[in-house]
Amino acid sequence: MPDILYNEEKKDLPIDQLHHLFKSAGWIREPETEEMILNFNLPFINSTRVISAWYEERLVGVVRVLSDTIVRSTIHDLVVDPEFQCKGIGRELLTRCIMAYPDTEWIVQTNDDNAEYYLKTGFIRYPRVVLFKPSVWDPEY
Repeated sequence: MPDILYNEEKKDLPIDQLHHLFKSAGWIREPETEEMILNFNLPFINSTRVISAWYEERLVGVVRVLSDTIVRSTIHDLVVDPEFQCKGIGRELLTRCIMAYPDTEWIVQTNDDNAEYYLKTGFIRYPRVVLFKPSVWDPEY
C-alpha cells in the first residue's frame, strides 16, 4: 500500500483537486455551473470535521462530518479516488471520524450500491423514517 498521509486539520482543500476527486469517483452530475465549481470546497469549510487522505501532494480521499459532537454525527461525502480504492483508505477515514466523536449516534446517507460497505463497518439500517428536502445543487430532484 502506498504511504498515505491523513490530515485532520485542513478544511480548505484545493478546489481543483477536490473537484477532480469527485469527478474521478463518478460523483458529479452534469450540468455543473461555474458557481458550483468555484464553491466546491465550501461544504467542507463549513463542516464540523474534515479528514483528507494524501498520496504525496495528491488528494486521494476525503470525508466530511457534520456533528453536534455530543448526540449525533452525520457522515457526508466519503470519497476515495478509484485508483486508491480497496486499500483501506475509506475504512481509515471512517474510523478516524468515529474516533473523534465515539459516543454519538452516526448516520450516513448513501445509495444501495454503497450500503453494503457501511453495513460491513458496523452500521445498521436506520429503523426510523428519514425524510429530506432536496437542495438546489441536486439536479436529480
